[in-house]
Parts: sequence; C-alpha cells; structure tokens
Amino acid sequence: MADFDELHRVIHSIASGFEEECIRCMEEHKNVLVDCIQEQLYSGLDGTEHLLNPDYDTDTYFNEPGPWQNRAEQYKRWKERITPPLRSEMLYLPPRPVEVPNLFITGTFYDSITADRIDSGLRFSTKGFTDGSSIEKKYGEQILGIGDTAKEYFNIMYLRPWMERFFSECGYR
Repeated sequence: MADFDELHRVIHSIASGFEEECIRCMEEHKNVLVDCIQEQLYSGLDGTEHLLNPDYDTDTYFNEPGPWQNRAEQYKRWKERITPPLRSEMLYLPPRPVEVPNLFITGTFYDSITADRIDSGLRFSTKGFTDGSSIEKKYGEQILGIGDTAKEYFNIMYLRPWMERFFSECGYR
C-alpha cells in the first residue's frame, strides 16, 4: 500500500503545482520571451508568425503629407540599409522581405517591450514609449504575441528543464 500512497502523493504534488511552475518559469525567463518577440518583429512577423501588415507598399502613411509622402520605395531602401534583413540568431527565423516593416529604427519601440506577471501567465506590452500603443493598434493585437517557433524554442530550452527539475522535486523518477 505504501507504493500506492507514494504514487498518489507524487501525482498530487505535480498536479497541484504544475500551472504555477510553468508561470514561474516564464516569469523568471521573461527577458528571453521579450527577446523572442523582438526577433519576430525584426523578421517582420507578429505573434501568429504572419508578416506585419500593412507593408510599405500598402501603408497609407506614405499617402499622407510629410517627409515620406509618395516615397515608399525610398523608405524601403533606407530601412533595408539601416536594418538589413537577416536570419534571426536565436529562433533562426528567415530574413523579412524588404517591403515588410520590422518597426526598428533606433530601437526605442523594441526597448519598450515588457512582460508583466498576471494570474494566467505573462502580459506583454510597451511602456515608456509614447507611440507604442499606436504601433500596437496599427499592426494588431498579435504584434506582441509569442509565435509557434518562439514557443517551441522556449519550451525546449527553458520550460522542459525547469519542469524536469520540478517533477524530480515532487518525487517523480
């Protein structure tokens, strides 16, 4: 009977702490998740791994009076020069097409991306950058989401080892 009692204790320990351990892992490594979002954006992707839209060829910004009016092609070339499309270093995402924004000029928007703990995990937002909410609105709520490639990377590199340690601490061998 002792084996059954021990099995019950181990399973109960795992079940009762599983969700909190996952959230603790994400919170402790939230900087990695922010890095993942930044890499997605640099590759021109949102959290669903779709290309950011509007792209430079369809963005109405280039129709408005201002320094870039009717100059979308020049803007693309300028952006290509200052932030060249590259394969991402951590997630190995492909280089973005030149017509797709990466939302990086000086890095201010990227630096404003933060992760805050909520009951069910982390909430990603921008803080301290006045245009952050306008950018989020323009490109959609998934702009600060975690894509499948980033989830897989995080799960393999961080969550799995964390949970293996947790299972061990609960008595699972």
